[in-house]
Amino acid sequence: MRTVRLLAAILLGTVATALLGLTLEIRWLLPLLNAAPAYAAMIATLRQGRRAEAIGFMIWWALCLALTQVTLSMVWNGAAEATVINGATYRDEMFSWLASGQGRESSPSQFIPQHLQHAGLFCLLSLVSGSAVSLVMGAVLMNYMSFYVGDLILQCAGTPAHATAVLLAWNPWSIIRVLSFIILGVVLAEPLLSRLRGNWPGPEGRWRWIGVAVAGLALDILLKTLLAPLWPDMFSACSVG
Repeated sequence: MRTVRLLAAILLGTVATALLGLTLEIRWLLPLLNAAPAYAAMIATLRQGRRAEAIGFMIWWALCLALTQVTLSMVWNGAAEATVINGATYRDEMFSWLASGQGRESSPSQFIPQHLQHAGLFCLLSLVSGSAVSLVMGAVLMNYMSFYVGDLILQCAGTPAHATAVLLAWNPWSIIRVLSFIILGVVLAEPLLSRLRGNWPGPEGRWRWIGVAVAGLALDILLKTLLAPLWPDMFSACSVG
């Protein structure tokens, strides 16, 4: 019952904070609100020594946030565009890539440095802030990717590519990257948080989780290199040019 209650609290908290953030239209407030229920759940679970469970709750939060922001981007597009940090810029970049087949998304020499920069900054912020700041960074990244996905689904409505947009606008390599960031965020929060009172997880198994996350980041780059050039053709029926 405890697990069910916490899952429900994360879901309700994620939806409520997203609605509040878009209503207020304060750009930096939205990711701060988004991160709050997830961070509370992570600390409460890690304090009991439940590392794997904390990772599971964070994955659930990421799923709730993605579905919420995609839905709100579709039904409340104007507010989302005004509020989501980097939302319109990222959408325009992705739409240009889908329309032309040219852009950073299918150019490893451009996207690999960006991925490494994001991963390095995320890890640093996780270590120095107990993942409080890195979780906000993760919410920013999730929000603008979800805004693009919602807008793409809207643009593909009524075309043969609509089902493809629903299923694949959140592409598989990005999902793997999100999962890897989640693992890193939980595990790298432990050294700082363990200074507080509680039955925090010990170092046992920590490097194994980090290895899984690093392997995920490498798989992200590999899949993106191989598959991203195929994506523009799949969405050619959509009016994104």
